[in-house]
Amino acid sequence: MARRGGSTRWASTIRRGIAGLLGAGVLATSLVVAPAAQAADGVGETSTSRFVVSADGSPVRATVTTTIRNTTPDQGNRYFFWTSWGIPVPANAKNVRATSGGSALTVTTEGSEDPATAYATATFSALRYGKSRTIEWTYDIPGAKPRSDDFTRVGPGYATFAAQGTGDPGNTRVEVVVPSGMTFDTSDGEFSKKSSGGRTTYTATDQTFDGGIWAAVAASDPAGAQVGKVTVGDTTMSILSYAGDKAWRDFVTDGVTEGLPALEEAVGLPWPGGAKRIREDSTPLVLGYGGWFDSDEQEIVMSEELDDLLLFHELSHAWLNETALTDRWISEGLAETVAMRVVDAQGGKAETWPAPSRTSADAIPLSEWSSLHLGTQDADTEAYGYAAAHTAVDALVGDLDDEAFAQVVSAAVEGESAYDAGESIANKGVTDERRFLDLVEAGTGTTEADEVYRTWVVGRGDTTQLDARAEAREEYAVLDETDGAWLPPVGLRAAMTSWKFDVAGEAFADLDGAAAAAQDVQAAAAATGTPVPAAIRDDYERADSAAGYRRLGSTLPEAAEAITLVGTVSATVAASSDPLTELGEMTLSLDATTEHARELLADGDVSGAATTAQGATDRAALALWVGLGVVFVMLALLVGIVLLVVVLVRRGRRRRAAGPGAPGGYGAPGGHGTPGAYGPHGAYGAPGPIASPGPGGAPGPYGTIVPSAGPVPAPAPAPAPGPAPVPAPAVAPVAAPAPTPAPPPPPPARIDV
Repeated sequence: MARRGGSTRWASTIRRGIAGLLGAGVLATSLVVAPAAQAADGVGETSTSRFVVSADGSPVRATVTTTIRNTTPDQGNRYFFWTSWGIPVPANAKNVRATSGGSALTVTTEGSEDPATAYATATFSALRYGKSRTIEWTYDIPGAKPRSDDFTRVGPGYATFAAQGTGDPGNTRVEVVVPSGMTFDTSDGEFSKKSSGGRTTYTATDQTFDGGIWAAVAASDPAGAQVGKVTVGDTTMSILSYAGDKAWRDFVTDGVTEGLPALEEAVGLPWPGGAKRIREDSTPLVLGYGGWFDSDEQEIVMSEELDDLLLFHELSHAWLNETALTDRWISEGLAETVAMRVVDAQGGKAETWPAPSRTSADAIPLSEWSSLHLGTQDADTEAYGYAAAHTAVDALVGDLDDEAFAQVVSAAVEGESAYDAGESIANKGVTDERRFLDLVEAGTGTTEADEVYRTWVVGRGDTTQLDARAEAREEYAVLDETDGAWLPPVGLRAAMTSWKFDVAGEAFADLDGAAAAAQDVQAAAAATGTPVPAAIRDDYERADSAAGYRRLGSTLPEAAEAITLVGTVSATVAASSDPLTELGEMTLSLDATTEHARELLADGDVSGAATTAQGATDRAALALWVGLGVVFVMLALLVGIVLLVVVLVRRGRRRRAAGPGAPGGYGAPGGHGTPGAYGPHGAYGAPGPIASPGPGGAPGPYGTIVPSAGPVPAPAPAPAPGPAPVPAPAVAPVAAPAPTPAPPPPPPARIDV
C-alpha cells in the first residue's frame, strides 16, 4: 500500500454549507439582500440524490429531488422570500435540468474554487414564509480524461465521481446504484447495501459535513478493462488498463520489464510471485492512496498516475508484506526505501515523504501504527505514518551499500535471527520490529539504531525493553567474542531473539566459564592440528537448558584434554625418528592405536579417545627400547641359525669321511660284507667280500655292485658280541671258480653317492 501526496488533492473537494447555493430577499420599504447565513437559518431542506452507474461506460445518470420550505416568519410589513436554489454538481456535468411542479426552471452553472465541482442554480418565483417548493434535478456525469485535474472518471467497467446531497440532518439521502458485478468503495460515510434484480443500491443517510453528505465513490469491474501482458524471465503478468489509456499500459509494461530485475537485486531475493496482474483503478485515490498490493486477489491496484516510485513500491510488496513482516511501518518503510533505490539506479528522480514532526498533533509511535483497514484510517494519521516509517527506515539502512542493504532486507524477509549464522534455522520466524532492530545492528554495525527506535518507534516512556536489551547485548557480545568461532548456545540465542532478557540473564549465569572452555577446545585443536569433532561443537551450540549449560563446564575441558592427547600422540607417531624407535612403534602398532583414538574423538567419545591416546602415549615412550629389543632378538636368532648351519655342515662332513657302507635296502647283505650305514663294521671295519645283490635287492649306501663269475658264497656268521676284533689287513676280493659259464650280469643298478 502506498499513500501519495498527490492523492490528497481530492481532500480539498468542497465541503460547504448552504450559503452561496440559494437566493434570498427581504421585502420592506425597499428590497434588501439578506446575509447568506441568515437566509440559511430560515429554510428547511429535504433531499434525495440518486446516481445510477452502467457497466458499459455510459455516463452516470444523476437525479436529485430537493424540497425546500421557507421557515422565516414575516415581521410586520417585512417578509422574507427565496427566488433561487442551487446544488453542487461535477464540473463536467452535462444536460443539467431542473423542473418544479411540472415546469422547467431556468438553470445556470458556475465554477467553484474546486476544479472538480460547479454550482447549478435554478430560479423561480418568490417563496414566502410557510411555503415549500420541490425541485427535480437531472444531469449526466460523463467523466474526465485520465490524469486531468477533475477526478471524475467514467468508462467501461469503472466510475469514479462525487456522490453528494445537501439537506438538513436526518433529511438527506444519497443512493448509488451499480451493477451487482461491480465493487463499490467510498471515501466518506457509511453506505448500507441492498441487492435486487442484478443491481445493488448503496445508501447513505448520515451527514458527513454540516449541511449534507459528500463522498467520493468508485465502482469497478475488471471485466471491462483492456488487457495486455508483460513477461520478464519466467514471470508473466496481465496489465489491465482503462480502455484507451495506452500511456498507462505502456508505462507499467516498461516499468515491470526494467524494474523487476532491479527489485530482485535490491531485495536480494528472486521474485516470489503473488501478483498475477496490475490493474488501473481510481479506487485507491478515492480512499486516499496511490495503490495497493492485494495478496488475496494476487493483484496490484494502482491509480492512473505515471509514477515510477509508486509502481516499484507496490511491486516490492510481493516480498515486503504482512506475511514476512508483522509491523506495518517496517513493510511500508522498506517498500518506499527499496523503490527509491530502484528509481535512483535507473537514473530517475523520485520525491518521497519529508520527515514529519515527531511532536505534531497527528504523531504516534510507529509501533502503534495499526494494520490497514481501508476506509477506516484517519487521513492525517496515515500521512504521518507513511512519512515517519520512511524516515525511520531510511535512518536505519538508507546509507548501506547495495550488498549490505540487500543482506539486511533479505534476512528480514526470510525471518532470520540476528543471533544465528549461515544456514542455521534454529530461531527463524516472522520478522517483527524487535527482530528487525537486531538484524539492522548485526548487518550494519551501527550504534545509532537504538536511538532511532527511541525517537520514532516506541512511546516516550516505553523504553524499558530497550534499556534491558542494551545491557543484555553487552554481555552477549563478551560471550560471543570469548567462545571464538562458535555460535553461543541456541537457548541463549532464542532468548535474545525473542527479547526475553530475564531468561537470557539466567543463561549467562549458567554458562559462566563455558565460553572460555569452548575457546580452549578450539585452541587445543589449532595447536595440535586436530579438527574439532562436530559432536563437541554441537554440544555447545545446541545447549538449550540450564542443565545443558552447566554440563558444558565439565565436558568442554575434558574435550580440550582429549584433543591435546590425541593430537600430540598422533603427531609424535607420525613424525620421523630414528630407525630403532620407528621399529618399536611398528611393533607396538602405534599407528593403528592413534588412528583408533582419532576415530573415537571424531565420534564424540571423548573419554574413550583420551584413554586410548594416553595408552598410546605411554607405549610411545617405550618405542626405542622395544626397537632395541627387537634388534637383539633378531641378532640372537641369526646367531642361532648360523650355529645350526655349522653343526649340520660338520655332521655332513663326518658322514662322508666315514666311507661307503654295506648295501641295504631291498637285497640281502653280500658275503663278508659289513652291515649298512652306521653298522658295527661301517666306520672302522674292513670291507668284506663283494657280494652281488639278492633278488630284487637294491644297493645300500656307499655299496658297489660288480659282476660275479659264479655262485655267491654264504655270508660269514656275525661275530659274537664283545670287544671289537683287531682289524685285519685288507684282503683283495677272491674270484669264485668258474667251472661253468656265469649267467649274464644284471642291469647296472643306481649308485647313490
